[in-house]
Amino acid sequence: MEFIISRTKRSFEFNMAASHWHPVYELFYLVSGHCRIIINHTLHYIEPGDLILIAPGEIHRTTHYSSPVNERVTVSFDKEYLGLLKEQCGDQLTNYLLRNSKVSIPVGRQAFAEELINKMEYEAAGKDGYSPFMMHIYLYEFLVFLSRCQEAKQEPVKIPVAEKAIEEAAGYIYNHYASQITLEEVADRIHMSPAYFSRKFKAVTGFGYKEYLTNIRIREAADMLLNTSKSITEIAIECGFGDGNYFGDAFKKIKGVAPRVYRNMQGMI
Repeated sequence: MEFIISRTKRSFEFNMAASHWHPVYELFYLVSGHCRIIINHTLHYIEPGDLILIAPGEIHRTTHYSSPVNERVTVSFDKEYLGLLKEQCGDQLTNYLLRNSKVSIPVGRQAFAEELINKMEYEAAGKDGYSPFMMHIYLYEFLVFLSRCQEAKQEPVKIPVAEKAIEEAAGYIYNHYASQITLEEVADRIHMSPAYFSRKFKAVTGFGYKEYLTNIRIREAADMLLNTSKSITEIAIECGFGDGNYFGDAFKKIKGVAPRVYRNMQGMI
C-alpha cells in the first residue's frame, strides 16, 4: 500500500512534467496562491481552501495565474489504501466519497481541514507503531469531511470565454483521439486561427496541442496493452497512430520502455 503526503511551494516559473498521470489517487489542497488545473479535459480554477481529487489514470497538468508563488499539500494513496474503508462502509459509500474532482471547503471549516492535514503529516513521519493505523484513520476522516462539504451549495466558477473555448477544444480532442484530427480542424471548431489556438491552448492547459493528443493516445494504448490481447499494431491503429514505428517511439518517450516490454512487465515500470 502507498501513502505519501508532501507540502511544497512553487513559483510561477515552475513547469509540471511533460506527461502526467499516475496509478494512484492524489488529493491536492491549495494553502495559498492561485492556480489552474486541467483534469482530462475539464478546467478548474483553484483558490486557497480548494481541494482537487485526481483519480488514477486521469491526465492532468497545473498552470499558474495571478500569483507568483503558491503553496500546496499533496496526498497520494493507492486503491489498496482504501481497503479498511471499503470493508466497513462498502464499495458504494467509498466511491461516493471520491465522486467529484473539486471541493471548495467553506472558509469557516478550512482550519479543521488543515488540522487534519497536519495530523497526517505528523503520522507520516512514523512517530511510533500506531502511525500507520492513524494515517488510515485521518485520511478516512478527511475524505468523509470533504464529502460532507460537497453537500453544501458550491458556487460555480465563471471561466473566461476564450478559456471556455479551449476547454471545449480539449473535450473534442479527448473524445476523438482515435481519429486523425488536426490542429487546424480543432481551431476551426472554436473559431480561432490555428496559430492563436496553438498559443492559447498551451497557455491555458500547459500542454502543447500535439503533446496533449499524444498523451491521451498513449494512456489508452497502455491500458489496452495490459487489458486486451490485441496486437501492438492493432492497438496503434485503434489509438490514432497511423504508423506503428511512430507509436513505438512515442510510447517509449512517455513511458520509458517499448510497448512490448511494457506489456510483458504488466506496466510495472
